[in-house]
Amino acid sequence: MARKRVARRRVVGRRAILAGATTAAITIWTQRLSAQSGELAVGAMVPITGPFNVSGQQYHFSLQMVQDEINAKGGVAGKKLKIVFEDVKDSNSVAVNAYLKVVRDIDPPLVFLSSYTTQNLATEPEVTKAQIPGFYAGGGDAMHMKKNPWLFRIRPADGIQALALAKHATDGLGKKKIGIIYVQNDFGQPGAMAAEKIVKANGAEVVGMEAYAFTDNDMSAQLQKLKNAGADCLICISYGKDGALVLKLMKEMGIDLPVVISSGVMVPAARNLIAPDELTRVNGVMDAYLAPERGPDVAAYIKTFKERFKVDPDPFGSCYYDAAWIMKQVMDKVGTDRTKLRDALKAVKDYKGITNVFTTDDLGHMVHSLAVFSIKPGTRDPVFIKTINA
Repeated sequence: MARKRVARRRVVGRRAILAGATTAAITIWTQRLSAQSGELAVGAMVPITGPFNVSGQQYHFSLQMVQDEINAKGGVAGKKLKIVFEDVKDSNSVAVNAYLKVVRDIDPPLVFLSSYTTQNLATEPEVTKAQIPGFYAGGGDAMHMKKNPWLFRIRPADGIQALALAKHATDGLGKKKIGIIYVQNDFGQPGAMAAEKIVKANGAEVVGMEAYAFTDNDMSAQLQKLKNAGADCLICISYGKDGALVLKLMKEMGIDLPVVISSGVMVPAARNLIAPDELTRVNGVMDAYLAPERGPDVAAYIKTFKERFKVDPDPFGSCYYDAAWIMKQVMDKVGTDRTKLRDALKAVKDYKGITNVFTTDDLGHMVHSLAVFSIKPGTRDPVFIKTINA
């Protein structure tokens, strides 16, 4: 009798294991079903919530819009495009786990990565393992130094931004004593060091360099040090919300110096956090000159985006719109084999998008210029000054 019970337990145990295996197989099959039944699923790692959503919201909107437009024109490689969004918040570990989840769940031929360098640096080793082509917008030079053949940058590298900030402060504004304030991370520190070299090469002096943590709520001590050091102009390398705080503090402290600021503050979502009188002496850079006068395609894009989302588009998020159309063009030509797709992306040349002209170089850079702006007095509106090429 005891032997029968043991045998029965073994049978039940085997059935449970088989049932579990079947359930797991069904789950995996179900997760990948859409890509096998007329839909082509790709992943998108987007900072939808949290402090990074200043740019993440635009990235999210741009991909929603382009998904619908691509599907209205027949989809991608004969299939309906399905973009699977994952919220990466402001956390590197969340970004890594989101990437792993997308790879596991939908087995995509391509992934749109985060718009922030720190998250992409954390995710980069997994991209190498997965061998899936990825577009990313984070500009940190540390990313392209990885020389990852699967990654393609769709906005200007921070080295170009540092060049533009430093050249405009010295050549454009004619300033000779530059103070640099920057966020202390893999984005801010390399950018500040690059700007320092260019300022000195242009015959000006860097009177001080002050860092702050992204989570800091008060940079007044750093700003006071730069003022006391005799700065006649500040370069600020920041994200949107922290850069806005720097400008507010300068106004409160009575520090009346011109500021040349990085692209995170110049996008509409960040400028809307800043009062017009706090922008009086601000110049800055953006990835592109996104205005109706650039042509009918750009004008139509701006109009459609604003009608749908009730905000103006910015170049930071709109580069993902361009990247999606590049993806369609390439996949329509070579299909979804990852190696063929990677090689085709390496060969992109002179693709004219909404934001920029895209040409891939040996390090995966696809954009090689950015635009410099001032702010119209009494408003938050940018005024185009010039384009700076790498």
